[in-house]
Amino acid sequence: MEDMNLKHLWDKHSGNLQSDLKLDYDSFKNANFKNTRLQLNRLVIRRSLESLIFIIAVTFLMNFILKNRTEPQYVISGVTLCIFSIVGAIGSLWQIGLIFRLNYAKPVTNFLMQLEKLKIYSLQTLRLLLLSIPFYFAYIIIGFKVLIDFDIFSNSNSSWLIWNAVLSVLFIPLSIYLVKQLRVTAKRNWVNKLMADNGGKQIDAAIQFINEIIGYRNEVR
Repeated sequence: MEDMNLKHLWDKHSGNLQSDLKLDYDSFKNANFKNTRLQLNRLVIRRSLESLIFIIAVTFLMNFILKNRTEPQYVISGVTLCIFSIVGAIGSLWQIGLIFRLNYAKPVTNFLMQLEKLKIYSLQTLRLLLLSIPFYFAYIIIGFKVLIDFDIFSNSNSSWLIWNAVLSVLFIPLSIYLVKQLRVTAKRNWVNKLMADNGGKQIDAAIQFINEIIGYRNEVR
């Protein structure tokens, strides 16, 4: 009889302990999900501002191309920058869509995979934008025209134009090198800082909160 009472008390204690652990886990999970939302909301604000800037740039460049459609240097420069601006706008808007489609009701491991997907897509967008480095001369041509209404392409000597053409070619391997360095598993500080400044800081913080939930869940099991 005494053994049965002890077993009953132990089962009751174990049940209460499991119930308390479940409550602790749920509280911890809710708190970390709240922090995750906060970080992702900050990223949404950032990407929204970037989208607005890119859309304004696309609108401006399209008007610029139409106004200067008889001048090939302006058309080519405008179309080049317009393409990269469209890429930036689509990339930022797509990331916002991914964030809004995140399902907090899914298992945390699935949610973590969604965040990793967001990080990879953010990285891919940055890679595409870095490919615009060799086309820096387009910025110069349009900048001079817009700021001081000066056609620097037509009024420059051939040696200066050749030098910029050579520089543009030299920037191609640099651009490719930077794109290859941008990896999720990058170890170099400058690469990690570049990715963090591009919104990776918020995504990494969100991933860390979810990893803490997974770690806590494994401990209480």
